[in-house]
Amino acid sequence: MKAKILFIYPTPFRVTGLPVGLASLIAVLKEDGHSVKVFDTAFYRDSESKSQTEIRAERMISKEVRDEDDYLPENISDINDDLIALIRTFKPDLIGFSILEIMYATSIRLANTIKKDCSGIPIITGGVFPTLSPEIVINEPSIDMVCLGEGETSLRSLAARICMGKTYDDIEGLWVKGGGKVIKNRPSTLHDINVLPFPDFSEFDPRLFFKPMQGKMYKMINIETSRGCVNNCTYCAAPHLRKFFRENDCGKYNRNMDMYKIIEQIHFQIQKYSPEFIYFSSENFLSLSDEEFRQFISAFEKIGLPFWIQTRIETLSRERIDELKRVGMLWLTIGLEHGNEEFRRKVLKRHYSNEKFFEKMNILKEAGIGASVNNVIGFPDETRDLIFDTIKMNKKLYEQNNKLETNVFLFTPYRGCELFSTCLEKGLVDDVLYTTSSNMNERSVLHFPEEHQKDLTGLVRTFNLYIRLPETCYDQIKIAESPSKEGNAMLKRLIEKISKTVAKKTGGG
Repeated sequence: MKAKILFIYPTPFRVTGLPVGLASLIAVLKEDGHSVKVFDTAFYRDSESKSQTEIRAERMISKEVRDEDDYLPENISDINDDLIALIRTFKPDLIGFSILEIMYATSIRLANTIKKDCSGIPIITGGVFPTLSPEIVINEPSIDMVCLGEGETSLRSLAARICMGKTYDDIEGLWVKGGGKVIKNRPSTLHDINVLPFPDFSEFDPRLFFKPMQGKMYKMINIETSRGCVNNCTYCAAPHLRKFFRENDCGKYNRNMDMYKIIEQIHFQIQKYSPEFIYFSSENFLSLSDEEFRQFISAFEKIGLPFWIQTRIETLSRERIDELKRVGMLWLTIGLEHGNEEFRRKVLKRHYSNEKFFEKMNILKEAGIGASVNNVIGFPDETRDLIFDTIKMNKKLYEQNNKLETNVFLFTPYRGCELFSTCLEKGLVDDVLYTTSSNMNERSVLHFPEEHQKDLTGLVRTFNLYIRLPETCYDQIKIAESPSKEGNAMLKRLIEKISKTVAKKTGGG
């Protein structure tokens, strides 16, 4: 007898892409002969009237995707009805949620629905948020278990015990409710990612394969090349996770997959899914050694597919960029995060100079490569003047290379990040859960004075106007910051002005 497991993947409306972690769990369970299905939320419209792709286009972060409706049609049925129908048809022995903090409220609503209409099926949660905040999650009446850390070993043991009808309250990596108490087992040892089966994406909605890149939809496959991170950015949970695993003697948090295994994985996933584009999920792809990089180039030049990477500015070199472009790299993402050197170093713990950033980004210009530059505004102790340091630096970067996309996001201090504790101490957040399901918010979740809140809302929507228009237009852009009738009209005029300028430069009208 084998188990049947239903995974629920909560993600905001039309936020596509394949979750490598969940796909790895599916692969491990299938390797043991268990049956798996996935229910995702990506195509059920929530309270937001626009998808993140539409919002990004409006903010001039990325190009408009005109055929999004064709590739990602919206589900017109009710999410709760569809979920319950699947459960009654599939009859799972276990239901698992993979949860990020922004999707926690949605996850609990769905879990409550399951307990109400299909009681008796144990529900387990895993992912970054349950690992960082297990006490919060296990106290939810609808949740029976929490998986801390990576779940491949724990879920494999859990599925086997369920099949045999045996108790599972002693499995490493699990917190389990029972007898009116919670049994808290130690986290399991971190995995050698070179011996795990390749992620299995076959159970996901086929629409999740499609992501926009430069205004065009591609069928993408995600390739895992590493797990963990060695950096100490204060807005990220990686430092906390690294400490958590170290203190629990779980092994090394940051692990790189052997290059031969990466190449094998690429060929395996291409043969299985026939993608049009490769998406490398490593946060710092170019941390490869010289030998690993040579192996990658030698193998990938025979593959012939476009690909995207993200990496840190410190890892860029002209030689590597030229080679990556030669074998198909279409785009990459770099984090600037903030344009004020001192603020970036002291508050965010990002240690590079503006001069070095410009120098490295010039490599991309000379190679004719485009990139997305990530920026965040709305940090604690950040003033309007400091935000304009970020705007000014992005403006210079854009003038240096107009193939850049300059992203802007409002800061949200998630649990496990150093800046969450800072915000808590300063009274900028309450110790409550966020109900938002998006990182594209127009209003900060921090308790800023109303005037600063208005500044942040206005600067998010005009960020790229300040970057792409001359300073002679800044008075008009300031008007466009306001969501008033006058401000909206000005915003529309300025966006049209940019569009006409771009059309002239490209010969498009």
